[in-house]
Amino acid sequence: MRLEIAVTCSLLAVLVSGCGGDGASGPEAQVQGFRVVNAYTLPVDVFVDGALAASAVLPGHLDSVPRVAGDYSVSLRASDTDDLVTLRVRTGTGAMSTIAIVRSGGTLSASMLDDTNAVVPAGATKVRVLHLAPNAGEIEVARTQPDWLSPPLIGWKTPFLYDSALGDPLANPYYQSTVGTWDVRAWLKPSENALGWDGTTARVSFDLASGERRTVLVLDKAGGGIRLSVIDQ
Repeated sequence: MRLEIAVTCSLLAVLVSGCGGDGASGPEAQVQGFRVVNAYTLPVDVFVDGALAASAVLPGHLDSVPRVAGDYSVSLRASDTDDLVTLRVRTGTGAMSTIAIVRSGGTLSASMLDDTNAVVPAGATKVRVLHLAPNAGEIEVARTQPDWLSPPLIGWKTPFLYDSALGDPLANPYYQSTVGTWDVRAWLKPSENALGWDGTTARVSFDLASGERRTVLVLDKAGGGIRLSVIDQ
């Protein structure tokens, strides 16, 4: 199946997220180009202008593709299948775009996770959470934030399901707080309900300065369960 999507992205300068464990995974080295987040159930190959750029990106993982500023045709193909989705991506100097590879209606699809015009006022910070773990089912997400440090503060929608209105800023809003430390935790419903805030292993904690924002990605973890990864977006 071939699905064509045209996307033009005016990008802000961002930092690449690591693909590591469930601890505080935060932005790392600055790279220009784009990253892909495999929120699908199969490994995915990434082609740029017809040439293979990344092979068999595993489910629940991120991979970056450095590129100079310009327009690119980015094709994403589930490995060893004919399922393909193509996007037109424009990158700018010092910019990093993010493409989420997702399952939509049982087939391969993709969505851009770039700037949603979520302006962060001076003296404030913002965070959003996206459910990109297709094997996880319904999850619960809780947070503490700089102006509310007593857990648990439940901040995201119920039910919170995979790829629910992905890219819709009203369905997946940024939450605003002051400068300081955010602590975000997630668990599976109903199997981990009894663990709650104190028992979760999917957790990230990070400090934000004035005007900064982050997106927390909920991803499938190898062997089962979920993990969290943070991107500067």
